[in-house]
Amino acid sequence: MSSSDDEGPKLGSKKKPYTPKFKEEWKKHPEFASWLCKGKTDTFFHCNVCFNDYLGGLSAIKRHSKSDKHRNNSKSVSVSNPINKMQKLVQHTSHEYQIKQAEIKLAMFIAEHNIAFQTSNHVVSLFKSMCPDSSVLQGISCNRTKNTSIVNNVIGQYEFEYLLEIMRSQKFSILIDESTDHSSVKHLAIIVRILDYSNYVVRDNFLCLLQITSATAVNIFEKIKTFFTEHNIPYQKNLVGFASDGANTMFGNRHSVKTLLEEDVPGIFVMKCICHSLALCASYACVKIPNNIEELVRYL
Repeated sequence: MSSSDDEGPKLGSKKKPYTPKFKEEWKKHPEFASWLCKGKTDTFFHCNVCFNDYLGGLSAIKRHSKSDKHRNNSKSVSVSNPINKMQKLVQHTSHEYQIKQAEIKLAMFIAEHNIAFQTSNHVVSLFKSMCPDSSVLQGISCNRTKNTSIVNNVIGQYEFEYLLEIMRSQKFSILIDESTDHSSVKHLAIIVRILDYSNYVVRDNFLCLLQITSATAVNIFEKIKTFFTEHNIPYQKNLVGFASDGANTMFGNRHSVKTLLEEDVPGIFVMKCICHSLALCASYACVKIPNNIEELVRYL
């Protein structure tokens, strides 16, 4: 057999399928210009309406443009507002944001300086009369009721969640004290001491006020433990210090909140409150001096 016979096509061989490649000129077609672009490779085209890549050439593009999926997606896009026509909406949103920001700042100022919420009714009217040209001040409606709601439900809740997040990620100490209000309901106040890593300053923050049924050592300890567990705070790892007054319930040597914490959190540093200790020292010192001297100092 000659060599020319070897180079010819063999009997039964299949022709290699033709795969068309994407051409940039297809994007200029008025029917496809709004949604057609090149796919992940040269053999794919991408539809910006269906957010998908498809294999094929010009005939596949035409079939896709007539499919039900593409037509339905094109209808939803056609009713959407173009971004260049949303300028008024963006400006309106920005103005509303400035009003809300001003209301929050006003509520923060009143809460920080311990000003009565009732004064916010007059403060808002004063600001509006002083700046009649300010659209932001004219849009503020932050009277007593709304001011109280912002402090309780916005600022207070945000700071509470922020403080919990810090306690989940770094070491902290707690200071507690039990008190009874005028309605004979017992409450447990918890103060948390943390290190502010932004400027390396130790800060004491009010954490919460928990209602308790009885002021026993076990009940107070379980209340603190339940609070940490409910808020996913790894107290056995991050709690490093505990302080309170020197009452037997808090700091007794046999059975107290201190001993229960030492059993649950090994290595915890415990300390009696210095202010309570100084108050006791001053009280015992006053017993040793005559009453007339104490009255002289008190009413001087």
